[in-house]
Amino acid sequence: MSLRSDIARLVESTPLADTHEHIMEEKLRLEPADGSRLDDFAVLFSHYADSDLQVAGMPPADFRRAMTRGVPWKEKWELIKPYYQASRNTGYMLSVRLTVQKLYGEDDINDSTVGRINDKVRELIKPGFTGHVIKEVANIDHCQVNSLERKVFCETEHPDVLLQDIGTPPLIANWKDQDIWHMAGVSDVRTIYDYHRVIDGVFAKFGPRAVATKNQMNYSRRLDFTVVKAEDVATLFERSLKGEQLNEEENKAIQDHLFHYCIDKAQEFGLPVKLHCGYYAGHNRMPLHVLRYNGGDICNLLMAHPRTPYVFMHINYPYENELIAVCKHYSNAYADMCWAWIINPAACVRFLKEFLMAAPVTKILTFGGDYRMVETVVGHAEIARRGIVQAISELVEAGWLNENDVEYVVRRVMIENARELFRVREKFGL
Repeated sequence: MSLRSDIARLVESTPLADTHEHIMEEKLRLEPADGSRLDDFAVLFSHYADSDLQVAGMPPADFRRAMTRGVPWKEKWELIKPYYQASRNTGYMLSVRLTVQKLYGEDDINDSTVGRINDKVRELIKPGFTGHVIKEVANIDHCQVNSLERKVFCETEHPDVLLQDIGTPPLIANWKDQDIWHMAGVSDVRTIYDYHRVIDGVFAKFGPRAVATKNQMNYSRRLDFTVVKAEDVATLFERSLKGEQLNEEENKAIQDHLFHYCIDKAQEFGLPVKLHCGYYAGHNRMPLHVLRYNGGDICNLLMAHPRTPYVFMHINYPYENELIAVCKHYSNAYADMCWAWIINPAACVRFLKEFLMAAPVTKILTFGGDYRMVETVVGHAEIARRGIVQAISELVEAGWLNENDVEYVVRRVMIENARELFRVREKFGL
């Protein structure tokens, strides 16, 4: 047997820790409240692949119709087909194809297979399918979920599979949201110190059950969260509560203060801090010039909280080399390859090789599907496994990695780093 075949068998048999998902609760898929949840083949194109369809030229009206429940599947396929063909070379579409192969037993989605795939999609969606797809099909150890259906924390029906993040953006940016006050057991907020009690309450309630905190505010601003004292924003906060419109600089000051307050609470509860870094989901809206600042901005965060582990997500694509330098230099910096494998598989192979040549093997997490629909996690996981095999094989073949170290490296990057960093065994008994 060849070296690459041996590495492939090792990677295939090793469970993946999945450090980032948005997987919907199964009950939402089984009992659609408003009849809008997709239950046909179009679900495979509903997240991430949707962007490539539209960037390839699919008209918005056609896309909306293709994603509407109840529209005949044949009509949907005719709408999707030309734009799938135009973008089938991308990582997003490769994930769709590999899902079709591994989950539904079809080689590709085309005129002759789409009807069968449509039937199999519907047949799969039944009680227990979430755990089946994750554990039995994708060989995933556990998933860490940042719920998009809940404001801060999801009381999941699958706590043995779907570990949950505390989402901090609502705590940092939506301080007037009384639902969050009441969630924390606070009935009235009049000062910044009252609002600290809201954040305290959220962490006291969910911190012991959370796996990490997650913040995706890089979608709306730079990561230049400066340390601001409570007394310096106290008056601004009270003006905002009274309905006064604050300017951008004033809003930023309050956000900066609350961001660091949440970091302190995360450290108190032993929770790593996940930050979205880099590439934007969707299309036609990414201000790349803003993302160029990420490398420097995250250094300031690392120095401000040296005992807090930060997880920088999505390899900060397309500025991934800066993240390698950061993780090599700072002991509390970790790189997460979640989502990145389907953004650009080739870039991820390069990134993993270069990371392993520069930084300790314990500083990287290699998979997170980042999907709302559990089905396409299967294809993404397969891309990650293929990329890990390629990267490690090439390092060994080039003489950069000792063959005797391969098993240790594979287990560290695929499962052990995540289990250790997030204290999965200690906190959740998994």
